[in-house]
Order: sequence, then structure tokens, then C-alpha cells
Amino acid sequence: MNVAEVLGLPGLEEDLARLEVTIRRVVTTEDPFLSEVATHLIAAGGKRLRPSLTVASAAAGGADTTEEVLLGAVAVELVHQASLYHDDVMDEATTRRGVQSVNDRWGNLVAIVAGDFLLARAAGIAASLGTEVAGLLASTLARLCEGQVSEVHTAFDVSRSEQAYFATILDKTASLMATACRIGGLTARLDRRQVDALTTFGECFGMVFQIRDDILDVIATEEELGKGVGQDMERGVYTLPVLRSLGDSGVGPELRSLLGRPLDRSQRDKARDMVASSGGIASAVGAGRRYADMAAVAAGTLGSGPTGAALGRLGHALVDDIPTG
Repeated sequence: MNVAEVLGLPGLEEDLARLEVTIRRVVTTEDPFLSEVATHLIAAGGKRLRPSLTVASAAAGGADTTEEVLLGAVAVELVHQASLYHDDVMDEATTRRGVQSVNDRWGNLVAIVAGDFLLARAAGIAASLGTEVAGLLASTLARLCEGQVSEVHTAFDVSRSEQAYFATILDKTASLMATACRIGGLTARLDRRQVDALTTFGECFGMVFQIRDDILDVIATEEELGKGVGQDMERGVYTLPVLRSLGDSGVGPELRSLLGRPLDRSQRDKARDMVASSGGIASAVGAGRRYADMAAVAAGTLGSGPTGAALGRLGHALVDDIPTG
């Protein structure tokens, strides 16, 4: 899904072009090797969803994309990029965005240190934007770590509760989306009511985003995702569609007997097929739609402007984009 297209925000493409230039500038160092590694995934592209949310949040309050707004967007994107470097190490991923992953090309140590370097750059930018933004980014980093640890802690647990799942994705995904929106409001100097509404929108939208991503890990192809599929079940991370499928009387008992241990490729594919053929997918889509409804309500409190209305449609666009055929 092209976020810029859905938002239809005048000037967003130009703002994102400025973002690309700024990101490359802040992560380029005197060391050519570190610069190459730090810009590897940036050069591979990506939707730039989180910085788009920062810019759109400022616009929803009637503000322009000032240098402060742009720097806030850069800081958020650098945190996201760093999380990808670290995630790929933990997942032992070999591809990301259709290119060789950093860990696969240069090794785990380089990937981890390069991710830390991106976080340091993000922290420096946040500090330049004031104590509130710096504190917000620091607390968000802590939540990202908490969410990741929670996910690892419940690996291969077929009794994982939906409450634990929702708490994990709230930390590991939705918190950064909420921060992206909040930083947009703070750097644009919007009033507190608008900033809080944007934060709620970002959090609910982030929940939609992760639920959709978890569904696609089951039903999409590697070409569609630009990364390996079925990785969650391989690693014992049982997401919402899997948890809902475990409660399905048709496939639940057999699926439960298959899970709870590492899977080889054939077992993984069998488990994916079972979940895809169950009611778990439709049920998970329904959960995503409810969060999209909440995101739309929060965006609706921003006023009647076109950007706020576009934000309100964004969550539903994500859900509607899930292939059902």
C-alpha cells in the first residue's frame, strides 16, 4: 500500500525527498565502510510510513513541514531502521526489502553495531528538538525492547494468551507509530488536545499495522513481502491469526500438536496452510478492523480538514489491502 497515495497530502512526496537527503547526511561518516552499512537498508527503499505519519500529523493540525518536523521524522525513521538491523540478527534473516540483509552480508556483529549507531544518531537529533521529544524517544526505545523480550519469552508457547499478544505488539510496534505522530504534533507546536489525539490515532493504527503484518506472514508470498514468510511460526512466535486458529474446532487440535517446537520448512508450510484455511484469518482481520475504527475516531477529533480525514481512512486502507483470494 502506498501511504503517500492514500494520504493525498500536498507536498508529501517533496517532504519525503527532503527526508531521504537528510537521513543520508546524518548517517554518513568519515568511515566509508560504516557509511555503507548504515545506509544499506535506507538505499533499499521502503514505504517511509513512520516519517510520513510525522509529517501528516503536523499537517493535520494545520502546520507546515518545518525543519523541526522533518528532523523529528528522521529520528523516528532511524529508530525504525535500527530495529530492522537488530530484528534480522535475531531472526537470522537473509533478505530484507528484496536485498541481502545486513547481518547476512557483513555478519551479526556489524549489524548490531550499525543498528546501535543509527539509534545514537536518532538520540542526537531528538536531543536537539528538546527534552520532551528526547524523553519520548527514550521511553519508546524502552518499550520496543520490552515488547521484543516479551515475544521471546513466550516463544513456542501454544497457550500464549491474546492479552499477551496485544500487549507485545502495543510495545514493539504501536508505540513507535504513536511516537511518530506525537513527535509530529510536538515539533509543529500543536495544542495538547491535538497532540494527544494524534498519539491515540498512531497507537491504534500501529495495532492495525502489526495485525496485518502477522496475517501476511501466513498468507502472503516472499515476493509480496520482500522478506521470508512463515518466520513467526518457525521461531515459535504465535500471532493473532495462529492463536485464533488454535481455537478453531476444525484445525485447532492438529495445529496444536504440530506447534510448540521448532519447525522444518515442510512443517512450517503445513502449519501456514492450516491457519490460512481456518477461520483464524477472518477473525484476525476483524480485530484489525476494530482498531482501524478506533484510529478513525481519534483522527476525527482533529477537525474537518482533508489531512485528518485522510488519516482516518488510513487504518481501513490497511485492512482492505489484505488479500483474501
